[in-house]
Amino acid sequence: MIRILAILVLIAVAYVLIRYDSNERLRKGVVTGILGALSVYIVIVVITELSH
Repeated sequence: MIRILAILVLIAVAYVLIRYDSNERLRKGVVTGILGALSVYIVIVVITELSH
């Protein structure tokens, strides 16, 4: 549950940064963080489901 909240917060931050023309390097970092967090979350969910 905490991971889902963290991903939602990152998505909200990315929306604000993209909406209000922020630094492009900062935007790339946030997008990379979102994709990384989402992929880690998906991998963890798949591993826990397969182990059951």
